[in-house]
Amino acid sequence: MSNRATITLLSATVGLAIGAGAPALAVTPNPTPSLRTGDYQAKWGSLTVADPTQYAHGITANQHPTTVHYDAASGTYVFNDGSSDISFSRSEYVASKSGAAYTFYKDSSTGATLKILNQSATNPVIALTYVTYGKWSPVPRPPIIINDNYVVFGSLTPASGVPRTGSASYNAIIDGTYRTQKGGNYTLSGNGKFTASFGTGSMAMTLTPIGTASNGSTLGFGTLSGSGFIDSSTASWNATSRTRASDGTKTLFSANGNFYGPQANEIGASFTLTQTLGTQTIGAGAGAIVGNKN
Repeated sequence: MSNRATITLLSATVGLAIGAGAPALAVTPNPTPSLRTGDYQAKWGSLTVADPTQYAHGITANQHPTTVHYDAASGTYVFNDGSSDISFSRSEYVASKSGAAYTFYKDSSTGATLKILNQSATNPVIALTYVTYGKWSPVPRPPIIINDNYVVFGSLTPASGVPRTGSASYNAIIDGTYRTQKGGNYTLSGNGKFTASFGTGSMAMTLTPIGTASNGSTLGFGTLSGSGFIDSSTASWNATSRTRASDGTKTLFSANGNFYGPQANEIGASFTLTQTLGTQTIGAGAGAIVGNKN
């Protein structure tokens, strides 16, 4: 684990990631072979849970822009939490937890962890080439209970590569963390479909998030449908869903993302998911969305 100076936001292009000659390559997978050394504009979804006796709301779910720095020679990813840089290198690879879908890292001095989705045609979760995401979690310090951060990054589509006519649909997955005010912790998963109408500059989404607790119990949010807008000049998009259940529970799902690949081949986004009843927040979550064109 090391500290770095704050990184300047830059975009990057697709290329070969790792130089030849590094001995660790023979035993350590490279989860992001499309990345060159450089700084990558990223979307960041964060969930922070604090001791409610010290913080009135207890749960905070937010989305922010951020930067990921990648160094191909050392296989190091650097994430910024708004005040300092957190880095994970190839030497911190955890073989026992890694597999075809994800590569895991753990810092031995602080216990901070990182999970990176592998960019691979044989990934059993989703096959991607241009975008990925990482979940990094510093060890919480009181009064913080949970500090999960989902960062989506990769090779952004240039403005010239975003279509101005026609449409495209994308099959996507979600990964996140959800916490209820009553103290229930859930891992968010699920599938979704996003339809980009480039001619009208609109984005539509339909998805079905599911929360799963450590004991196997589940929490459903129903089918969430919503829409938003495309900004071709920045290869970005957003989409929002608002629903209200018969008992008055309101569910708000908000995604902010980008297109990735030379011709908007893939999508990626951070998201927040909150539920309220009256003026009370009953639960909140955050996470990542990644998908590929049909």
